[in-house]
Amino acid sequence: MLLLPGSLLAAAAVVLTVALLVVHTEQKHGQRSFWPQLRGWLDRRCDSLAMQMRQLVRVIVVSCMYVVHQLRAGLARAIAPQPRKPRKQRDKLQFEKTNNHLSDMHDHKSDSALTPAQKKKLRNQKLEERF
Repeated sequence: MLLLPGSLLAAAAVVLTVALLVVHTEQKHGQRSFWPQLRGWLDRRCDSLAMQMRQLVRVIVVSCMYVVHQLRAGLARAIAPQPRKPRKQRDKLQFEKTNNHLSDMHDHKSDSALTPAQKKKLRNQKLEERF
């Protein structure tokens, strides 16, 4: 029963010791000497995995910021005072219903308006006076 965990612990200790010795000798020489192609390939894969994880974390952070912003904006809209709805427009304006000087001016203007022929004649007459 205790044989399996003990043997696993011993094997892990041996593998760790060998890995530390390999790393120490490679650091002394300044180059990789133990499976350089395999370790280079593993380094590239680990770098690409790390870059993908950074991008994933960035997307998650931006998404969370967007959700928080939307919640804040919705809460602000819910709390903000609503503008008053405009009243229905009445059929006629107030001064048109009463008999005051504005309605008298309006009536006089429509009664004394020149016809298009009279406007043309008056314009020609004014132009002749200038020249």
